Amino acid sequence: MKLNPAALFGEHMILQRDSELKIWGTSRENDTVTVELNGEKASSPVINGEWMVTLDPQPACFKTAMTISSLLTEETITFKDVAIGEVWLATGQSNMEFLMKYDFDLPETKELPDDEYLRCYTTPQSAYLGYLELDSRPARGFWRKWNTYDNRINFSAVAAYMGMILRKKLNVPVGIISCNWGGTPVTAWTALEDIEANPALQPVLKWHQDACDSTNWPKYMAASDRKPAPISPQQQRFNDRFMMGEDMSEFFKNFDPSKLPPVDFAPYNPGPRSIVRPAGLYEQMLKKTAPYAIKGVVWYQGEDDDAREWVDFYDESMKTMVACWRKLWGWTFPFFQIELAPFQGVGVTGAKKYDVLRHKQHQAAEETEDMYDVCILDAGEQFNIHPRHKKIVGERLGRIVMKHVYGDKSLVADCPELEKAEKTGNTVTLSFENRADGLKVRGCLRSALKVMTDNEPVEYDAEINADKLIITGQFDNKKVRIEYCEANYAPAILFNSENNPVYGFTCEVE
Repeated sequence: MKLNPAALFGEHMILQRDSELKIWGTSRENDTVTVELNGEKASSPVINGEWMVTLDPQPACFKTAMTISSLLTEETITFKDVAIGEVWLATGQSNMEFLMKYDFDLPETKELPDDEYLRCYTTPQSAYLGYLELDSRPARGFWRKWNTYDNRINFSAVAAYMGMILRKKLNVPVGIISCNWGGTPVTAWTALEDIEANPALQPVLKWHQDACDSTNWPKYMAASDRKPAPISPQQQRFNDRFMMGEDMSEFFKNFDPSKLPPVDFAPYNPGPRSIVRPAGLYEQMLKKTAPYAIKGVVWYQGEDDDAREWVDFYDESMKTMVACWRKLWGWTFPFFQIELAPFQGVGVTGAKKYDVLRHKQHQAAEETEDMYDVCILDAGEQFNIHPRHKKIVGERLGRIVMKHVYGDKSLVADCPELEKAEKTGNTVTLSFENRADGLKVRGCLRSALKVMTDNEPVEYDAEINADKLIITGQFDNKKVRIEYCEANYAPAILFNSENNPVYGFTCEVE
């Protein structure tokens, strides 16, 4: 075995400023590995083939180099063009994975100036040991700069737009570690011991175990060992159409997965080599990024848990996962969660309980220390599960991160949230937090606001009075129930003066 740093360490990498830096990898047994950065050295023995060096915190810098050397093999590896600044882990499923090449604003974005100090590392996708040898992707596993067109289009769009905000505000290098896989549930990213410890998550374990119990293991293992066929031009065209939001409603309306021919191995079905199995991606992908020093995590996911009808315990899934990750890194880093965008869809790909899942996301954030929830009710598309307006999402995320992590209190970054509802006669007055200089309506309020008495919709009038929403009607001393954006596809109508959408809500007043 030769000296081999972990894959995250390489040319153009960005390291976290003002934080202990863990550098690790493999080498021959009984070797001693030394790492040098900006004149500071530290060494580590090799135990069971592995080594880890800890360097003291260093301030931001735009240009340095890291040298890693082996005493036993006399190898020396030098990584040039290393920077020290802010590092964020961007993770989730396909909407965080969503590449800049699919983004609606790409024509404008590609004309932006080069930025040598906005960089992204995309983690190779791996479902099980040996997977990378079967399905390696040359576009992953190294640090890219925001310079050439080919580099830019391979950034996560959400993470790139967030990174641009941080670069502008902080004027230090910004690195994104993109660790994603489309169509995966929360539990795939969570340690098995933590899933087992939460009674609410036992349905996931049962689902997986039941499938494993009925598996023909010789056929399964033989089929999963075969190298997948290259993606055909037709399949690539389908993938691009799907990500670009082209109308595919007829395809999905008539698509019936039960009529597909049986296969011995399908990576999205449960099994010991499944992409979606409990703890699989935690073991094969996330743990390979830890303990690389980060400032925090941004997360965009939830569609898969909705599809699998795991919405009712999604808050428990998220709280368990966040606690698991913080245990892995050894500290309570800030965690930012992006709520699901409005979506309806058709057929088997249609949304089921997006409105409920958004509330579960919000609840998880409220019940977890230093966790924040980002509303994007203004960034959805009715029949596109991959809405293409990622600039709205990434820039809003960047402002919220700047406020809560870097202390920029000048930003009115948070989205408005219902604070209280009061009823006087036939008038209900709704007050909101984070309203900035007041509320405003964009579009038809009635399309998103439902008012009911005795569980029946009633006629009403509504108006904005500075920072309040006033609703009047013939309520006849009855209990009034008000719902706003409580549907799968429920585009935002109410905003604050900073164009941040109001969270969906339900309230009752007497």
